[in-house]
Amino acid sequence: MKNISKNALFANVSAESIEKMIPCFDIKQRNFNEKDIIPTTDGAKEYICLLLEGAVSVSRISIDGSLDLLEYLEDTGVFGDAFAFSNKEDEFITVCEKDCTVLFIEKSQLTKRCSNACQHHTQVVENLLELMGNKVVHLTEKVDILSHRSIRGKLMSYFRIQSTRQDNLTFELPFSLLKLANYLCIDRSAMMRELKKMKEEELIELDGRMVTLL
Repeated sequence: MKNISKNALFANVSAESIEKMIPCFDIKQRNFNEKDIIPTTDGAKEYICLLLEGAVSVSRISIDGSLDLLEYLEDTGVFGDAFAFSNKEDEFITVCEKDCTVLFIEKSQLTKRCSNACQHHTQVVENLLELMGNKVVHLTEKVDILSHRSIRGKLMSYFRIQSTRQDNLTFELPFSLLKLANYLCIDRSAMMRELKKMKEEELIELDGRMVTLL
């Protein structure tokens, strides 16, 4: 399966071991078109989903029906993991943003005790725990961003995190400005006005998805 070895879930796992795990984990592959809803459950079955190519967004559905963007994944990544191990009191939706290919692994395939005590199975479980830990860190960052009351405060907090993460004052946003507004839980028009002011005050430069902190 193309790109599967690039997925963080299989970090430090050999290509040979991955080939053995595909039938062992009963991995299913599906293709989705732009704007398709990607299911992460099927009745009582819950899935860990691996993005092989394309892009997906994962959002929480707010009480008023608006979408609170939690994740935007492009070309690779794992989603559905947090839902599979939560009580699901909130509603979530995963949308295909660009035509994508997704692998589905039933949660029980990862959590069951491996009869062969395979080292690569243990490694995958460790990778999954690390991925979930990283998502907790990112959600904590989002809470910190949203704690700022002003639109400018939210934008600058987010930009500083991205600048630090990419180790450069010039960095590319991981998604569109519309998605950024959803991520920051702010009105897009109000955000665009604030970005214009920040450019005029020479706090930032903005060219499409490229941002420079001045």
